[in-house]
Amino acid sequence: MAVADAALPSPPPPPPPPARIVVVVLALVQVALAPMLALGRVLRVAVEALPYLGLALVWILSAASAAKVVARRAWGEGSASFLFLQTLTYGAFTVLACSFLVLLALGVLLLCGLGVAYVIAAVRRGSRHESNKRAVGATTPDSAADSAAGSFSLPRTAVLGFMADVPFMLLVVAGFLVAAMSHVEGSVSQGEMVGFVIVDVGIFAMHAISCSVIVPALLLSFWREDQADRKAPSQFC
Repeated sequence: MAVADAALPSPPPPPPPPARIVVVVLALVQVALAPMLALGRVLRVAVEALPYLGLALVWILSAASAAKVVARRAWGEGSASFLFLQTLTYGAFTVLACSFLVLLALGVLLLCGLGVAYVIAAVRRGSRHESNKRAVGATTPDSAADSAAGSFSLPRTAVLGFMADVPFMLLVVAGFLVAAMSHVEGSVSQGEMVGFVIVDVGIFAMHAISCSVIVPALLLSFWREDQADRKAPSQFC
């Protein structure tokens, strides 16, 4: 019995799937994921445009806040100019917050689209470009990380603007402390009025620096980076 069992031939291995089925499956996957690639391109354009919209809203918010301080001192809080500037400030802040949320959502969708695009590119390359992929993978992530780390930097003018804001922030804090220490129940003391004037001076200066120095410097830096990215050859072509 042992000799008979040993003489029995082993079952043949299953035949490999035909190459036509693999080609059809890859074609179906590519057709199904093509709309996602188009959506990724649209999301990339939207992500590139939203920072400019955010900077424009920050500029409007800063300019309206500075003008609101002047309008309150010149015509009072019940004037039409002050109420208009207050409404403009509230609207700009609301749109800015919504734009930030939209930018965050678009960034997540863009990352998903880039992941899908990478998977499709890897499937289409196949095993023929395995050595080339290893060479690219050895250099591309590091260079991309280095370029991203190097490109993410504040311009010097914006840094100087932020540094110039620090004394006025301290001035605002000092004004609130003077107003709090000079507060008298039932009336507004002279020291409290002086404290509020100091606060208004600090707030006006901070917003003036923001809309005249910081925001234009950031806008120019974003524009230069976009121009450099458009001139540079893409690594994923």
